[in-house]
Amino acid sequence: MPFPKSKEYEAKMAEIQKQVDQAIDRIFKNNEFQHFLEVASKFPKYSLNNVVMIYSQKPDATMVQGYRSWEEMGRQVQKGESAIKIFAPTFTKMEVTKIDPVSQRPQLDNKGKEITEKVEKITGFKGVNVFDVSQTKGKEIVNVRQFIRDDIKDSNGAAKMYLQLSEHLGKKMDIREMADDFKENPNARGYYDRANHAIRINPAIPNSTLKFKTLVHEYAHSQLHRMDSPLKDLPRGHKEAQAEATAFMVTKYYGLDTEAYSAGYIATWTKDMKLAKQALGEIQKTANNIIREIDHLDREHIQEVIKKQTLGRSISPGQPNPNIDAAREVAVTRLDKSEEQHLKEQDKSSTAESEKTRPELER
Repeated sequence: MPFPKSKEYEAKMAEIQKQVDQAIDRIFKNNEFQHFLEVASKFPKYSLNNVVMIYSQKPDATMVQGYRSWEEMGRQVQKGESAIKIFAPTFTKMEVTKIDPVSQRPQLDNKGKEITEKVEKITGFKGVNVFDVSQTKGKEIVNVRQFIRDDIKDSNGAAKMYLQLSEHLGKKMDIREMADDFKENPNARGYYDRANHAIRINPAIPNSTLKFKTLVHEYAHSQLHRMDSPLKDLPRGHKEAQAEATAFMVTKYYGLDTEAYSAGYIATWTKDMKLAKQALGEIQKTANNIIREIDHLDREHIQEVIKKQTLGRSISPGQPNPNIDAAREVAVTRLDKSEEQHLKEQDKSSTAESEKTRPELER
C-alpha cells in the first residue's frame, strides 16, 4: 500500500531533486562527465542521486561513513569539517501475506488461512550526515580496493579477471574469441550480436587490460540493448556512449589503466537533461551490477589478498591483528551489504552524532 506523504515532505524532496538535477546539468555542461564517472566508480552501492550529492559537495571523496561509524573504526572526524548530506531510506514493518515462490499464490496453513509475515517496507527518505575519510584522522584504514589493484598489477590480474569473467558469462550466453569473426573488420575490438545474444572478442587485442575492458563494454551492451530491452532502438552513438561509460567505470573501480574516456556523443545529452539523467542512471546501475558480479566471482581471491597483505604487518605474538580485522570489516561492507543496509547504518550513525550536539560539524 502507498504511504501518505506530508506536503512538507513532498516539498523538501522536490527541492532536493531540483538540486540533484542542477548538479547533473553542471556535470554535463562543464565537461565534468569523465571526472564524475571516476568518482561514481568509488561508490558502487549508492544510488545515482546519492552519488551526485556526494560529488557536488566533495568531488574528491573516496570513502564515506557516518560519524559514529568512523569512531567505531578508530577514526575521528576533524573539528570544523562540514558533513556531506545524503539520503537514507526510512522503513516500517508491515504484516503481509506470504507468497509461494513457485505458484506465486498466497500460502495457506492447515486450516486454509493465509500465512502472514512481517517485512520491512520503504516509507520515504531522510537526510543523513556522512564524512569522507580525508575529513578524519586516527587509526590506519586498510584499503581493500588498493590491495586488489596492487595484486592485479603484480600478478597479471587483468588476464585472470578477463578469463574468469569470460568463463562465467559463457555459462549464460555465447562468448567467443576467434579471428574469423573479424575478417571484415580486423580493427574492431569486439561486438555484441544482439540477434543471437552473443559476444565476440578479437584475439588480436594487444593486452589483457584492454581485452577485459572490451568484454565489459560488450557485456554492458547485452544488459542495456538486448532484443527485449526498451533501449534497443536508441541511436547507435547513444548506445556506444552508455557501454563505453559503463566499461570506464568498471575498469576504474579495479584500478586498471585504459585509454582516456572520449566524451563523443555525450555532448548531445546536454541538450536534453531528462535524457541525460536517464542515461546516467542506466550507466551507473549497469556498472554497479557488473562490479558486484565480478566481486562475487572473485570473492575467495579477495580474501586471500587481504590475508596476504595484512599478515605481513608487524604485530606482537599472540595479539589480534587489527589490520586484518579492519580489512575483513571493509571487505564485508564492499561485498555483502546492499545500499539499503549500508545507509541504515549511516542513518544510525548520523542520528547518534546529532544527539551529541556537535555544532562545529554542522557549518
